[in-house]
Formats: sequence, C-alpha cells, structure tokens
Amino acid sequence: MKVEVKDTVLWFKGIHGDTAFLSRLERLRAGEIVRLRVDGNVGEWKKMQDNRTTGRPTPGLAPIGPAALRWRDLYRANKASGGILVNIEAVSSAESGSSTVPRDWDEAGEVERQAAWEAFKALRNAGWSSEGRKVTREQLHEGDGS
Repeated sequence: MKVEVKDTVLWFKGIHGDTAFLSRLERLRAGEIVRLRVDGNVGEWKKMQDNRTTGRPTPGLAPIGPAALRWRDLYRANKASGGILVNIEAVSSAESGSSTVPRDWDEAGEVERQAAWEAFKALRNAGWSSEGRKVTREQLHEGDGS
C-alpha cells in the first residue's frame, strides 16, 4: 500500500492499494488517534476535525509528535518534484505496545471507568485558586456604577 506525500497532512485520496484499510481510516471520528507505519517509521496520526461550516468529516490525518517531524521532512524534501509515494500500513496494538483506548463510556471496562473517575476527581484540585481576602458580590461592584 502506498500514500502520496504532497502536503503537510496525509489525505485519504492519496492512499493507493487497500480499500479496506482506507475504509477503516475514513470511519475514524474527528480527533481519534491511530498508529501507522509510514515509510518504515511507526507514529501516531490524528483524524482531522470536521469542517466547521458544513460539519462534514475532513478526509485526512495529521501527524503527531515524531511522526510530524518525519512527515514534514519527507514533504519538504520532495515538494519541488511534486511529491513522492511511500509505504503505509496499520500497526497492530500488540506490535505498537499499547492498547487502544475505548472511544466512549459504554466500551470501557471497569478498570478504565475507575481510572477515568479518579482522574476526574483529581481535577477539583487543578486550576487557579486564591488565598486572598474574601469579597462579596456587592463589595466587588461598589463604586463602578453597575
């Protein structure tokens, strides 16, 4: 399977070879992350956000982290010649060393649900807080004409 390197992102129309693989990528939700081997390098790719105006899916993936650096280098090196075709394939979760994250609450097991709940509860201590004096709403708005 091959993909065209003609832009700073990977467009689905540039994937040639396996239609089943292409269909799997097209079914990804906006923001969902997938691990791919592109030009021999394994990296993470994020499904692009849906179009703000129409709400339709954007047919492409944006590289993340080290994959972004490698893709950028490929693009820049071959931009003048109109692009290049490189190999692309899916990376299995066993091969990548990471499990997939459940997409929503219904798909999550008890361990994932408990971890999500603990992370949510930890947010209560995150953010900004003031140790300064307490001011009532009336005191805050005194003298400003409101």
